Amino acid sequence: MRVGIDILENNRIINIYNDEKRMSKIFTVKEIAYFNKFSDKISHICGAFCAKEAFVKALKTGFTKELTPIDVEILHTESGIPYVNIDNLKIKKLINKEDKIDINISHSDTISTAICIIYS
Repeated sequence: MRVGIDILENNRIINIYNDEKRMSKIFTVKEIAYFNKFSDKISHICGAFCAKEAFVKALKTGFTKELTPIDVEILHTESGIPYVNIDNLKIKKLINKEDKIDINISHSDTISTAICIIYS
C-alpha cells in the first residue's frame, strides 16, 4: 500500500486561477469544466491540485519532467466522488494493472486537502 497526502491554503491558488495559460498547464479541459459548475471555484481547484499532489506522492515520484500536473487528471463520478483518470499512458506505466486508487478531497473556505491510497 502506498499513501500520499497534501494540504494547501486556498488563497495560494488564486494567482493560478487568474492566469488562463497557467491553468491550462495544470488542469485539463474536463477538470476546468467541473470547476466551472461551482460558485466557489477556488476551493475546488485547490482540492483538485491537492489530489494531484497526493497521487504523485503515493506513487513516490512527485512531479517530474515526464509526469506533470496536466498528466494527472482528477475527475468525478456523477455523485461527485473523485477519481484519478488512469487512461494516460504515463500513469499506466507507473501503476500495476491490479492496483486500485482511492482518492478523497476535502476543503473549506480557506484550506483544501486530499489523500490518495494505492493498493492491490
